[in-house]
Parts: sequence; C-alpha cells; structure tokens
Amino acid sequence: MQFIIFDIDGTLANTKKVDDKCFIKAFQRTFNIDITNQKWEDLQNVTDWGITEEIIQREKNETPKKEDYEQMITHFVAGLQKEKDRDLSQFIEVPGAKDFFHQLKGMKEYKLGVATGAWEKSALLKLNAIEIELSDVCFSNSNYHKSREAITLDVITQLTNKHQHKAARIIYFGDGEWDFKTCQKLGIEFIGIDVENDGKLKELGAQTVFEDYSNPTKMLEILNQN
Repeated sequence: MQFIIFDIDGTLANTKKVDDKCFIKAFQRTFNIDITNQKWEDLQNVTDWGITEEIIQREKNETPKKEDYEQMITHFVAGLQKEKDRDLSQFIEVPGAKDFFHQLKGMKEYKLGVATGAWEKSALLKLNAIEIELSDVCFSNSNYHKSREAITLDVITQLTNKHQHKAARIIYFGDGEWDFKTCQKLGIEFIGIDVENDGKLKELGAQTVFEDYSNPTKMLEILNQN
C-alpha cells in the first residue's frame, strides 16, 4: 500500500497567480497592509494561516484574532469566487491532473490524500473548479494547522487510521520549494510538478520532476518502483 499525497496550487490546479492576486487584495482589505512585494519563501510557514500570522506579528506586533482570520477568509474566498465567475480560465488544472488523480483513486494499491497550505474553503473552491472529487480522500489544510509539516502529518495519520495499515511508501506531489523541504524534514518521497518549467525544484535537488501529468505511464512506473 502506498500513500500518495497532493498539494493543490501549482500541483493539481494551475491557480497560483489568481490565488496570490486574491490573497494580496484580501489582506489589504482586511488589515490595510500591502503585501504585494512579499516573497512567500522568506516566511517561516508558507500556509495561509502562517503567512497571515507572521506578517501581522511583524507589521502590527500582535497576533491576529479569530475574527481577523474569519474576515480574511471571507474576503479571500469572495475574491476567488468573483474571479472564477469573471474568467474561469484562471482556474484550470495542471494538464492531466484530474485524470491522473482519479486514475490513482480507482487503484486499490494507492490511497490518496490532499495536504494544502490553503484554507479549506478556498481549497475546495479550486478543486471544484477543476472537477477533482475528494470523496474517500484524506484532506488537511490551513484551517487546522499552521505548518506544512503538521498538515502533511495530519493526512498521513488520517490515512494510517482509516486503512489501519502503515504505508510501504509515502509520496508527495508538490510544486513549491516549501513542499520539497517539508518532504525532506519528514523523510518522505517527493515528486515535483514544475508547470512553469522554471527548473527551481531541480536546482534545489529534487530528483524527480515533471512539468505536468501528460505522461501518466512514466509516473506510474515511478510509483511502482520498489
């Protein structure tokens, strides 16, 4: 049995640009802080919760309250929905992602999870837009944990408890350097998705990187390796 875990933005959904745009607008509206030039990789926890907390602590010397997060999420999801209604082409799959995901879902040797740094409502909106169904898929997100490591471990724990069996292999599909580093910290395998074809994951040391899911046969060969 293998646990196969996917990130969302840049991995399943080619939504990083619209996600960043709406996050920045929602942050400005909620906290009156312009984070246009903020580089996510410079922050400790590259999750919606972690980003919000760290910037508010830095800029206002305080920790956001529950109602602050709720307002931020409301503005953010509303912005995403508005952009989705305006231009659905901003919410497309990474080529081949939907078919590959559902192909694995139908194979008994693979048990799937989704571990994303996004908040739950925004994550589900994006998955819905690319027609990826999470029934029977373990799922964790930034509503429950601040760090990528905790989110990923949550999914692994859910999968282990659900199937009452430890995995022979755990493989994480991700696109960001934070995904790669999380897998290194947790000691799990990493397969990179480089939809922008910028080579950053290879530069970091990722051994297995695909531009998209247009070669599912090759991907399955890697998953079937002992």
